[in-house]
Amino acid sequence: MRCRFLLILLLAMLSTALAADDSGARREDQLKAAYLFNFAKFVEWPANNGNQPLTVCFVGGVGVHDALASGIGNKRVGARPLAVRLLLDAGTLSGCNVLYVDSAVAANSAPASGLAVLTISDAKAFARNGGMIELFAEDNRLRFKVNVENAERAGLRISSNLLQLAASVEKGGTK
Repeated sequence: MRCRFLLILLLAMLSTALAADDSGARREDQLKAAYLFNFAKFVEWPANNGNQPLTVCFVGGVGVHDALASGIGNKRVGARPLAVRLLLDAGTLSGCNVLYVDSAVAANSAPASGLAVLTISDAKAFARNGGMIELFAEDNRLRFKVNVENAERAGLRISSNLLQLAASVEKGGTK
């Protein structure tokens, strides 16, 4: 009887811990989705296609995709409606304006070199290795680094207002 009680107590504690982790991960995904939306508002693309959707593409990061997709109904970036799309890999970027690459798949996906696509990831050293915006956690806060040279090379201009909010602004990279 005592073993059964301890087993039930252990299972209850484990399920509570898993639920808390799941809730924390969901909250982090929602926060990352909000960052992606706001980043898009502070970037100028070379050829603005009027009222065509601004498309945020995802390689991995299904939770972030779902969080952005769930609240997409009335969201606009300037005059452009927002759209989201899941990709199998970073090689099929046609129609993408923003690319989010999850850290779990970033090592196998090169940033969109030479394309006017804002690249964002939570992978370490992403901004230094050809990406434009790198998300990272610091003191329980989501922060970001921006590599302006990588963005300029792609023909994108990142607003000085966004650069002021960055934890660091890098100029240069290995790619």
